[in-house]
Amino acid sequence: MTSHPTAGRDEHGWPTLFSLPWPRDEDRHHAVVVGAGIGGLTAGALLASRGCKVLVVEAHDRPGGYCSSWLRKVRGRDGRVGRFIFDAGVQDISGLGPRGPVRRLLAALGAERRIGWHRVRHRYLQDGLRLDIPDDPAELPGRLAALFPGEAEGIARFLSEIEAVYRDFYSDVDQTGGVPVPPETAEAMLAWPGRHPHAWRWMHQPYGAMLDGFLSDARLKHLLTTIAEYVTDQPERLSVGEMAPLFGYYFEGGFYPAGGSQKLADLLRAVIEENGGRVLLKTRADRILVEEGRAAGIVTAGGVAHRAPLVFANSDVVRTLSGLIEPAGLPRRYAQRVGSLRRGPSAILMSLAVHGLPDLPARVFLRTPEGLHFGIGNPSAVDPTLAPPDCAALTLLCLMSEEEAARWFGTERREYRARKEAFGDRLTEAAEQAVPGLRGRVLYRQVASPPTFARYALTENGNIYGAARGQWCPPVRSPMPGLMLVGAGCQNGPGVEAAVISGMRAANLVFPPG
Repeated sequence: MTSHPTAGRDEHGWPTLFSLPWPRDEDRHHAVVVGAGIGGLTAGALLASRGCKVLVVEAHDRPGGYCSSWLRKVRGRDGRVGRFIFDAGVQDISGLGPRGPVRRLLAALGAERRIGWHRVRHRYLQDGLRLDIPDDPAELPGRLAALFPGEAEGIARFLSEIEAVYRDFYSDVDQTGGVPVPPETAEAMLAWPGRHPHAWRWMHQPYGAMLDGFLSDARLKHLLTTIAEYVTDQPERLSVGEMAPLFGYYFEGGFYPAGGSQKLADLLRAVIEENGGRVLLKTRADRILVEEGRAAGIVTAGGVAHRAPLVFANSDVVRTLSGLIEPAGLPRRYAQRVGSLRRGPSAILMSLAVHGLPDLPARVFLRTPEGLHFGIGNPSAVDPTLAPPDCAALTLLCLMSEEEAARWFGTERREYRARKEAFGDRLTEAAEQAVPGLRGRVLYRQVASPPTFARYALTENGNIYGAARGQWCPPVRSPMPGLMLVGAGCQNGPGVEAAVISGMRAANLVFPPG
């Protein structure tokens, strides 16, 4: 057996992956990734493309986490069995503009032409209002002003300012490895405000306070906060810095992978394997090996050890730092902060095979007079391959607070099923405001709840966004040398674009591009 290659170390004791020999033994790697979510796959694909031997272990039977799809065969009204493709969560991906991290990732991997994209259009149905977001962002102020004529001037000023903040965030990606990163040296920190004046002014201010500075109508401010549902159930906690990246859906568009969200995860997996790496499915990491205070690999639930100088954890961040390693190995203050993290919302996700083609765009945000608000995904509007002819694959996602989600656990089986189906009935009835006669058109229905997400995503309370926003979340570089944290629970937050940023950031720190 060959000896485990010793990585170089930087001044902080962190491994660097320059000029390392290729480990010949199956249990030796340059990097091990725990969890095949988009953050972990991004880091793994970049490192593999740069010559590293990468192993990814994933407990589920497919890669992607919430960016994955599943197939269901359903009998239609004509008696024929058709194929419906449903997504586990992701149906709208930002970061594909010229400076977008997702586009930069695909370019770095030479994979831009290996996946197709469909533009996703948004519709808001709230408080008796209907707003269709235009493809051309220059038209958005006019559409909002038509609904709120007394706010026309404030609308124009607000959208101009939030776009300036957004552009500031992404202005340096050509110099920072394709992703926005905070200044890392004293010199860069001193120069940052002058180069990013709009972001500097607003980034730490509450988003609600920024809205109040330009607008007065409560319904208008609610419309301009709706997109926060992509990251939180408590938008009042968001800063401008957390909210501004979401405006990329308006300024540069959101997109859906042709064939379903699984296509993006499968592409990243293919890049890893084409470069000599492996992705092991149905393989759960039991613990992270720690030697002399450094990450040294993992041990699977089957007792197999895989050694590497770098471990990238894309698992639930609290579970990683309190279950996969001994918290005593972390600085006390850091471990306390991790232990006190609010876990964020869970959800009810309902997947519907529907007869007929709903007259809806691919994404609808609905708020009922009773105060129920949820999203309707209709990717069949842009990708008819997801369902048989004259049918559609719909999903309804309703966020659920951390406290409410906790009440779904420990319930007797029959009561749990009844409660889940009752919630599904409520959502279906409410969705008829957007899809008249929906109940009579459903061919198949599946309802996922907090325990469902806890089982498949290995999260304590079924949280779907990694950690609550509006609080400290750990950066990608942990205090333990060799252990990187990627995915929704880190500083950048949830969503495919944010997960890609975390994975690119982590990979670039240990193996810079170029």
